[in-house]
Amino acid sequence: MNKVVLDVPTLWADHHVLKVREALNGLAGVDGVYASAAWKQVLVSYDEAQVDQTAIETALADAGYPVGVGQMPVLVQPTEIQRDPQWGVLGFRITETNMADLEMSGEFRRY
Repeated sequence: MNKVVLDVPTLWADHHVLKVREALNGLAGVDGVYASAAWKQVLVSYDEAQVDQTAIETALADAGYPVGVGQMPVLVQPTEIQRDPQWGVLGFRITETNMADLEMSGEFRRY
C-alpha cells in the first residue's frame, strides 16, 4: 500500500470533503481516503498495482478539486479512527448560541 498526501486548495467545507471521499472511494485500488477541510489536504492509501497517483489526481480534478501546491502540511498522521489530528491539540469545542441571532431568525419563540 502506498500513501500520498495531496494539497487541495478548494477543499474548504464539509460538503467538499464528502464529495472528495465519494470521488476517490469509487476508484479501484483506493483503500482509504482521509480528507481534511481544515488542512485542505487529502491522504489517500492505495494499491499501486491497481491505481497510480496521476489517476487519483485526475479523479480529484474531474470532481472539481484540482491538486494545488503551497498549503499548510498535515503535522500528524490521522489515527485509525480518522480524526483530524488537531482535535487532540485543541481538546474540546464549545458552541454558544448568540441570542441576537435567534431573535433575528424568529427561532427564539421555540425556546
